[in-house]
Amino acid sequence: MKPPINRMGGKSRLRKVIIDKIPEHTCYVEPFFGAGWVYFGKKKSKVEVINDIDKELVNLFRMLKEHPGEVERLLQYEFISRDKFKSYKECNTEELTEIQRAVRYLYIINNSFASKGVSFGYGALRAPCQKIFVDDFQEIRERLKNTFVENKDALDVIKRYDRETTFFFCDPPYLDVTGYGNTFNEGNHIKLRDALSNIKGKFLLSINDHQTIRELYKEFKIIEMSVPYSVSRERKARKGYAELLITNYEDKG
Repeated sequence: MKPPINRMGGKSRLRKVIIDKIPEHTCYVEPFFGAGWVYFGKKKSKVEVINDIDKELVNLFRMLKEHPGEVERLLQYEFISRDKFKSYKECNTEELTEIQRAVRYLYIINNSFASKGVSFGYGALRAPCQKIFVDDFQEIRERLKNTFVENKDALDVIKRYDRETTFFFCDPPYLDVTGYGNTFNEGNHIKLRDALSNIKGKFLLSINDHQTIRELYKEFKIIEMSVPYSVSRERKARKGYAELLITNYEDKG
């Protein structure tokens, strides 16, 4: 199953590798949910928790879980337009209902360049897709039905759900990479490392290859992966990059 949105740094190209490395567990937790490529691609766990600090992203998934029919109904009246994109960007979200906010967020993310939610993503070199939204809202709802959806600090979520039978898939913002629109800096990565170093459960961390990250997690198992990168406007300019998968256990693969 595909997520209803894309996000900068999404794990579409790595999710099969990551899913194959997930150990046995009872509770599955994603402290940095984003688009949720791994969650939507894996089998359901007995207990599942998804969390993100972005309140608009969390509101979207809550509405897709609780009111998918209403979200789908409102989207039927939408069309791809630079003016519409600008209008949604500039509107006061406090004047919108939760369902309207979900539609707004879905529209902006799915129509922005590189899914960053910043600039309109179509122009002379790129035509709009005919199908920019979700194929089956009921399928998304069914997947989310028994999942806890949180909007908290990632470290609080790790502390709250940590048990010996918990598995954490951590996909935090990359270190020293622009475009995420956040302030998750080296200090935050150190705090995350400290939290993961003391958990009872297991974790798999997916992060960009950075010397600081390698130093922070030198006591853990580090696997280097090569991933094609396709956010460039020019296809010929697209390059690959190195991703690190870091675990506190011996994986299956």
